[in-house]
Amino acid sequence: MARFPEAEARLFRVKICMDCNARNALRATRCRKCGSHDLR
Repeated sequence: MARFPEAEARLFRVKICMDCNARNALRATRCRKCGSHDLR
């Protein structure tokens, strides 16, 4: 999808909160902003 591997790593090595759309670490189990467990 991305033009180079570094950009792809920045885009896909992150979890997005389904409630507040915050970016979270890949190893996160809860959102850092709202505390939700609903991450993708």
